[in-house]
Amino acid sequence: MSTAIVMPKAGLTMVEGTIAEWKVAEGAYVKKGDVLMEYENEKNTIDCEALGEGYVHIIAKEGDTIPVGEVIGMLAESEAELAQLAGGAAPAAPAASAETEEKGCARECPTCVHTAPAAAAPAVTGAVSAAVMADGHIRASGLAKKLAKEAGVSLADIAASGGPDGTRIIARDVRKYLEQPKAAPVAAAAPAGAEDEITETPWTGVRKAIARNMYNSLQEMAQCTATCEMDVTELLALRQKLVAQQEYLGCKITVNDLLCKAVAKMLVKHPLANATFDGKTLFSHKHVQLSVAVATEGGLMVPVVKNADTLPLVELSKTIKDLGTRAKEKKLREGEQGCGTFTVSNVGMFPIDMSTPIINPPEVAIMGFGRTTKKPVYVDGQFVPRDTMIAYMTFDHRVVDGLEVGGIFKDLQTLIEHPELILA
Repeated sequence: MSTAIVMPKAGLTMVEGTIAEWKVAEGAYVKKGDVLMEYENEKNTIDCEALGEGYVHIIAKEGDTIPVGEVIGMLAESEAELAQLAGGAAPAAPAASAETEEKGCARECPTCVHTAPAAAAPAVTGAVSAAVMADGHIRASGLAKKLAKEAGVSLADIAASGGPDGTRIIARDVRKYLEQPKAAPVAAAAPAGAEDEITETPWTGVRKAIARNMYNSLQEMAQCTATCEMDVTELLALRQKLVAQQEYLGCKITVNDLLCKAVAKMLVKHPLANATFDGKTLFSHKHVQLSVAVATEGGLMVPVVKNADTLPLVELSKTIKDLGTRAKEKKLREGEQGCGTFTVSNVGMFPIDMSTPIINPPEVAIMGFGRTTKKPVYVDGQFVPRDTMIAYMTFDHRVVDGLEVGGIFKDLQTLIEHPELILA
């Protein structure tokens, strides 16, 4: 008897995954522990291993985004069973999940052969669906509504096949509608000789998760941003001295390393900012689990430096570089993301003075640093050229108030303008 291969759940917050690559071909024989495919969740790229042995029948395609627990393939016990599956015969269905359809299909799966009536013919855009009732209400499952909303399509245009009379839209109907070829929009007349090229990029995997998390963050928090311009002349001078000794130290200290060390040291005095908040309870942490933003091809990753406040500068520098390299290579391990208490984002390599970064929940604050600029500063009765940098912090005003923010910037400014204290 064949067994189902389902989208795994990697982490408590994972609700869906995107198939990045099947590592085996259709019909391949695999054993327990063999890697079947590689998938992306909101944080990383992960291998999916076979839980048994058999011949692989692939259902979901590369690039498909599949809810956790949904069927993506089958393991057939024999070649005859594989041929039956490949020929269109339905595999044995897994047990019904909590996501059920009223009086219809017990599970919305790609190979559904339950009690739902045969799917209706694809709807033509503009036609009114049978699910639209006289009062304008549209009969649809919760999952169908969610899929339609994410895709930006109207439920009224989708043919229904669910329910005892086939007048309730279920998730399978939405997926079928989205797979239909759509008529190309009529383009506006372009100037003679001009051709417009449009590239479509599906927003899936890590980028989709980032978009969802950032949007939800702004909806659920009272976010506010404060800034402070700091003199970093002495910090840059200290950095040059450390770079000159990189052979002795065993690594090249960067400005970002010094800033991260300063932030970690400052946070020890401000547990209200070194905290996580679930909307009901504030959790202040003894040590700083420092999230460091890293730009990668797949989107912004935020690996965590564990107990950053306890690490000497050299060890902190090596840890940041190691996490950054593995983040870009998609080789972060379980537990190296999503468990931070405060985030640092440095855009000093770009022509950006400041921004209003978005908090990474459940953290309550994020600190950013802009580029360094040379400015005349009034010192000891005269203007002298000094290097300055803007530090900015977005904080959840439900947790952190203005008085606390003032203290945070005061202590951080002391450390940055007197960098010998960072190493003390």
